Amino acid sequence: MDSRLTLGFLGVWSLFCAVALPCGAAAPSGDKLTLVANHRPGELSRVQWALQVGGDLEFLDDSGKNTKVPMSVVANLKYDEALLAIDQDGRPARSVRYYDDIRAVIKIDQGGEKPSLDPGRRLIVAERGKTGPCVLYCPNEPLRREELELIDVPGSTLAFDGFLPDKPVAIGDTWKVDEEPLAALLCLDAVGKSEVECVLGEVQDGEAIVSAAGSLSGAVGGISTEIELKIKYKFNRQARRIHSFAMLIKEQRAAGHIGPGLDTVAKLVVQVVPIRASQTLTAERLRQVPGSTTEDQLALGYSALGGQFQLAYDRRWHLTNDEPKLAVLRMLDRGELLAQCNVSALPQVKKPVTLAQFQRDVERSLGKNFGQFTAASQQVNDTGYAVFRVVVDGKVSGVPVEWIYYLVQDRQGHRVSLAFTLESGKRERFAAADSAFVSAVRLTEPPAPTAAKPVQTK
Repeated sequence: MDSRLTLGFLGVWSLFCAVALPCGAAAPSGDKLTLVANHRPGELSRVQWALQVGGDLEFLDDSGKNTKVPMSVVANLKYDEALLAIDQDGRPARSVRYYDDIRAVIKIDQGGEKPSLDPGRRLIVAERGKTGPCVLYCPNEPLRREELELIDVPGSTLAFDGFLPDKPVAIGDTWKVDEEPLAALLCLDAVGKSEVECVLGEVQDGEAIVSAAGSLSGAVGGISTEIELKIKYKFNRQARRIHSFAMLIKEQRAAGHIGPGLDTVAKLVVQVVPIRASQTLTAERLRQVPGSTTEDQLALGYSALGGQFQLAYDRRWHLTNDEPKLAVLRMLDRGELLAQCNVSALPQVKKPVTLAQFQRDVERSLGKNFGQFTAASQQVNDTGYAVFRVVVDGKVSGVPVEWIYYLVQDRQGHRVSLAFTLESGKRERFAAADSAFVSAVRLTEPPAPTAAKPVQTK
């Protein structure tokens, strides 16, 4: 990373620490203010979200050695947001957004990328639960994992009101922030310990300016994280809404099974402006929003690089390797690695493979790890594909392992194989996850090879 960028982030962090929190000076008057938001379903806002991140990613190699790689992120998201529902406390609980301006640059070591949202997946439903992060999904079609990670970020407006006091306060008064809004704001699965406290700093021009600071520990995908947090927000007393929310987040997160550790500092600013109408959240678009959220809507989509198949899968699966003929996914359950699935595109054949041939191929591929077949079956699924399934018990380095192999083929001879691997003791928790995964496989015709351009000669 450019050293100037690193110094820039550290400088901003120091400046924020110095000025964000007033020193608890006595209020010029003892007047108590009621800072309670007023929301109604249907209200519209224009949201501008800007993020800067600098720091290191931390990887563990096969020997257990920790390697740091510099990274930086600069992202700007703009969207219209319509409030769909409020909870029993009057706080926003469900909304729909339309992202019309997305700009992001992610740099890791010497490489970089510019992720974006497909135009057909820019309508996003956001839902805040009683615990954990806000849930985001596209009602039109499944998001890709990289698209979800682009928008599933700290700073959801659904979490803002959780930082308001639950009783009248005077300048200099303090109050603690509950775990639920912290988890929703920071995209944490859980908050274990928090010392985040707010203070009313000043009131000017009809705005109450509140600062917050503190540390907290939490978990993301079962991985522990430690956060130091600085916040400053502005509450408009006439509109009775938070319209500006700025944060500095210093985070240290451990490495996990599907991602590196983090040692980063992030600066985030969110501006919220009420609007009367939206050109993107039209009545027609709002009719596309379902009344409730289902598991199918939360599925993520994947298209093989080689074009031979597509998947829709449970969010507990994480793509860890993506090649034209092989995709590797790992399934996490409360942070624990539960299973791995290798999905391989196979050459098209003219004559369908038999179940017996498939079993011989499986036994040969496992070699000395093969123990015995415990199940073998074939069926035609709802899509019309022939599906072979065989289950094998064996051992790897003395550890009992179960493999569940599938072959999915259509009438034209397009094929894909799936190999699920899990320790035998985790079978009950894995349940029927393999069946749900395979039922969403769709075989596709790979694109025709592009003809080579003729060499120009003089």
